[in-house]
Order: sequence, then structure tokens, then C-alpha cells
Amino acid sequence: MIRKLIPVLLVATLSACANSGAPRSSSPSAASSSSSSPAAADSSSGATYGSPSAIPSSGKTCDAGALQSQIGQKATQSVLEDLRKRSGATTARILRPGQLVTMEYNDTRLNLIVDDKDVMTAIRCG
Repeated sequence: MIRKLIPVLLVATLSACANSGAPRSSSPSAASSSSSSPAAADSSSGATYGSPSAIPSSGKTCDAGALQSQIGQKATQSVLEDLRKRSGATTARILRPGQLVTMEYNDTRLNLIVDDKDVMTAIRCG
């Protein structure tokens, strides 16, 4: 049973990593998935586990598109706060190499991914 779930979980994890913060559109194939898959429908809310719609949102989302020109600069607390305001995010965090982080998707959070010298290598929402 576990061996059958590993490919499903792998695909779900990879698609979550590839998500750039854009809202997902529902597709007919996703609606016809069986209830034994990890993305089974939640009967109480009508949302699927792991989808952005399953997470409560304040209606305000993060937009990291305009911030991509900042990649390569050093990340400081003042830069973090400036980028958070410019993106429209309500929260922000700096993610360092090897740091343990929560993996839940939050469309109002800005993530600055940095290298070991605190130089920004990626800016993403989630």
C-alpha cells in the first residue's frame, strides 16, 4: 500500500514546489480523482487538501513578480520589510540553507531564499 502512495505523494510534492503563488484553476481530471488519493475532497469545506483554497485567506495576496530584480542583493531585516511592503505580503521570512521551515502554503507570506552569505537567490510567495 505504501509503495503505491509514494509516486502520488512525490507528484503532489513536486507540484507544490513548482507552484509560484498563482491561483490554481480546477480541471475536470482533478475533480474525478478517487477518494483514496492524498488530494481527496474535504466534505466539510468543499476544498481539497493541499490546495490554496483549503487555506483561509484574508483576500490579500503576495506578488513577488516585481521583486525579481532584487535577486543577488544582500538580505537584511530592513530589505525584508521593504520587499514585504512592496509585494503586498502580510508576513515575510528569510530562508537560509539547511534551515528547517514549515511547508504549508500561505499566499500572504513572502519568502526570501538566501545563500550562506545572506545573498538573495530567489524571492517567492507562499
